[in-house]
Amino acid sequence: MTGLRKRVAVLYTPGTNCEEETMAAFRLAGGNPQLLFMNDILKGRVRMTDCDCFCVPGGFSGGDHIATGILVATLLADHFRRLVEARIPILGICNGFQALDRARLFTDGVTLSRNDSEVFCSMPVKHRVETSNCIWTKGLEGQILRFPSAHGYGKVVGESRPNVVLTYASESPNGGFIAGICSDNGRIFGLMDHPERPYGNPDGLEIFRNGIRAA
Repeated sequence: MTGLRKRVAVLYTPGTNCEEETMAAFRLAGGNPQLLFMNDILKGRVRMTDCDCFCVPGGFSGGDHIATGILVATLLADHFRRLVEARIPILGICNGFQALDRARLFTDGVTLSRNDSEVFCSMPVKHRVETSNCIWTKGLEGQILRFPSAHGYGKVVGESRPNVVLTYASESPNGGFIAGICSDNGRIFGLMDHPERPYGNPDGLEIFRNGIRAA
């Protein structure tokens, strides 16, 4: 039975700390999640494209040294490009969103800055699903999804308008209005808050199910 399920690669790097909840959420959503170690990718033992769906979970990759998500984005730049070329659905949560943004998988001129409060913010959050071409939120447009924040650098800023998928329908944890964006083709989704927490959260599971369906 497990072999018939879509393969979901969940990236693990030094500093990742949300992989267990993320894998549990994908499993409950009907996927077959497998942990993928960055060191194995860099040494050529595995390929990032050997999956149906790919996720960069939350945490503090590289200890957030230099800048949030920059080490993952730099070391795996070519591998991310191959994922995009293979049209594999990609999800980036919290630090994963930061890494995908650093790898320039979204609109140019958009970045994530420090919370207006200048402190790490963990709180329950309501998210409004906007109308977009995002495969991860297909059929959820107009709904309010509830799952928590846990970040210190999550405010979407920039000179250009990104492809907005989620907006804050309650108090913003970072002072911004945008809670999640996607690539122009709708297949790469980044959000700062945590749909995997708790991993049985029905609102979050809808996002994971959509990604698996689209894979």
